[in-house]
Amino acid sequence: MIRGENYKVTYQDGVISISGKLSLMLEDYEELETLFEKVIESQPSEITLDIRELEYLNSSGIKTICVSLILEAADIEGLQMKILCSDVYTWQKETVPTFKDLMDDIKVLFE
Repeated sequence: MIRGENYKVTYQDGVISISGKLSLMLEDYEELETLFEKVIESQPSEITLDIRELEYLNSSGIKTICVSLILEAADIEGLQMKILCSDVYTWQKETVPTFKDLMDDIKVLFE
């Protein structure tokens, strides 16, 4: 688990959950990049990114997710990825669907 002042990140059974408000400087996302790296190295057949309770994510966080998680996952043949989103947060509705451009087998689901 990674816990900051306004956010929490957990990983269990193929599900990465991020909640709260995540607005770090780019260099401060190293701990999250390391978590993503460990998830990818474990060679799961499916990864779920649950951001339904992530109220805010700055551009550095978006870049970290795209580069360190989605693009790395895209390189693994047969890996399926799912992103669980919330209709409540405008940033998710506007930004997350564009992640589909980074990986063929990605599913973006809104609740």
